[in-house]
Amino acid sequence: MDIQIDSQLPALTQVQALTGWRREFCVELLGDGRARIFTRMVISSSRKAAELQHGVLFHPVGAGFNDLRSCVKVAAAALRDLVASATRQQPCRANLFAAVVYDQRAWERVMDALDQWQRRPHAAARCVAAAPQGPRPTLRQLPILARRAAQVQHARAGSPTHH
Repeated sequence: MDIQIDSQLPALTQVQALTGWRREFCVELLGDGRARIFTRMVISSSRKAAELQHGVLFHPVGAGFNDLRSCVKVAAAALRDLVASATRQQPCRANLFAAVVYDQRAWERVMDALDQWQRRPHAAARCVAAAPQGPRPTLRQLPILARRAAQVQHARAGSPTHH
């Protein structure tokens, strides 16, 4: 089995994301146990029939999608099943739009894995340490603040302050 991963992600700026641009996770089924996995940027939803003529399956991913290799690792088993099931065919009158036949359930498992991977807790959220328990350590005060604090304490205690 030969699966090529093009891990270069197209840049997606915040302005583009706000104006409707998005990325799609794509699997180009080449047949004979071969596939190419890549992401692309699109302004509008791809047309499934047109993509199937080229043997490309696609699934939208969020603007924060930035690690194709890790995502592919999570979906590896389903991707292997999908690629193994794919067979290229010549379009005919009965099947004008699909240049490839594949296991639809395997593709559904790939899409489910993609969605779950995107909803995982992000690394920054996993690395947040719990707040320390017990008394907080005291911070070193600047000398001017220490003098002011001492003056306030003396005034509260009723003792005269000397300048």
